[in-house]
Amino acid sequence: MEKIDVLFSEEMITKRVKELANEFYLKYHDEEVVFVCTLKGAVFFACDLLKNYRGDARLEFLRVSSYEGESSTGKINLKLPLKAENIHGKHVIIIEDIVDTGYTLEYITKYVNDMKPKSMITCTLLDKKARRVVDINPDYSGFVVDDLFVIGYGLDYDQKYRNLPYVGVVVKE
Repeated sequence: MEKIDVLFSEEMITKRVKELANEFYLKYHDEEVVFVCTLKGAVFFACDLLKNYRGDARLEFLRVSSYEGESSTGKINLKLPLKAENIHGKHVIIIEDIVDTGYTLEYITKYVNDMKPKSMITCTLLDKKARRVVDINPDYSGFVVDDLFVIGYGLDYDQKYRNLPYVGVVVKE
């Protein structure tokens, strides 16, 4: 296994997830909220947000892909769609693992908005502003990250390292 430097520890992530879940509860109180988790990367983040959310929540999954290895292709492929009846007229929180170029978030927000939710906000674990190509920003983010290739807590490198309880960077020697 390669050497990995910890960027955001498990404790830092847990603390920030609790803060975000509380912010969402203060926003929606007891109204039903649909958390839309983008698979596969955001699954740990979405599950932890739901575990810490005190309100009425449902979970839906969406799968899109734009990466090959370490770089975004810029082309979005919808692999697991949502059912419009689960979104229409509902408060929706789109949960992403990382926003870098912005192409995926732009695609997902347009896709979900076409289903006419009552409201929609976006939340990402990591916001990599340095790589933004599209003029879009998440409404909420766990952490801002420099232009690094990060792994762990759902983020992978060719399907490896998702299971790390922290976010780290592979040290290339």
